[in-house]
Amino acid sequence: MSALVEFMRSDLDAGDLPTGIERLITALHDRYDNAIHAVVLYGSCRRKTNASDGLVDLLVVVDSYRKAFGTGLLAGLNWLLPPNVFYLETREESAVLRCKYAVISLDQFQRRCASRSDHYFWARFCQPARLAYERGRAGDRLALARALAAHNFAKRVTPLIDQPMTPAAFWVRALTLTYRCELRPEPAGNAEQLILSDPDYWPDLTTALSGEPGRPVRMQSNQVNGSDAPVKRLATRLSWQARRITGKLFNLARLFKAAGTFTNGIDYIVWKVERHSGVRVEPTERMRRYPRLAAWKLAWIMWRKGGFK
Repeated sequence: MSALVEFMRSDLDAGDLPTGIERLITALHDRYDNAIHAVVLYGSCRRKTNASDGLVDLLVVVDSYRKAFGTGLLAGLNWLLPPNVFYLETREESAVLRCKYAVISLDQFQRRCASRSDHYFWARFCQPARLAYERGRAGDRLALARALAAHNFAKRVTPLIDQPMTPAAFWVRALTLTYRCELRPEPAGNAEQLILSDPDYWPDLTTALSGEPGRPVRMQSNQVNGSDAPVKRLATRLSWQARRITGKLFNLARLFKAAGTFTNGIDYIVWKVERHSGVRVEPTERMRRYPRLAAWKLAWIMWRKGGFK
């Protein structure tokens, strides 16, 4: 394994998991039995000591969609526009654990991370993560996929850097670029806050990337240097402008899909948009009964109120 893949593998194995995660893993096995290849914990709850302190984000990696869902609509949607997103809640005495989990096959996860255009996977899975469950050596392939995501992400940010900057500043710039490709606006300073939450991780990742073939980042005196090729800088800038359009469209499609696959999907969309933009729209009972049809009207109302950009 390259130094970058080894770094990603060690990150998956680093640190303790929040208390209660094992209950969520058991509940997931009850749903998908032996289809699960691995479960990855990511997001802000990774830094908590107890899983009941927030909404846990999990990536559930399966052998195949047929094995997980059968041959119905859910399998087709997951293949067409991964991942499918679901809600899971477990209770034990007074403690309630809530989880939002995304399902994707191992092969498709690796292809998406290796894609030249899918910032959805680059941005999420180059960030710190923990392996909560694996069957066999699934973690090795996940580490390779995450290394591809980080390599792709950095390669498509470096040409935009016009002066030396710290690794932290580089990744703040990278995440800010992806936020502009999302429907929902992010609060000012959110990217910086996220990077500063793991101060040791990002310099180490940048160093590992600087030794990769093709040098997706160039380090000198612990600073990241950009590209001095004007044509490459222009091409990269244009590619991000195009990604702002395609990213919003894919984001909208994923939200509509979540309205049908997520328990209380319409309420989830309302909560998600309000959390990021402060815009609140009260859904009707008819919207809750017919979530896929209602999602279009709800999106239009939210856009007019400034929930989407």
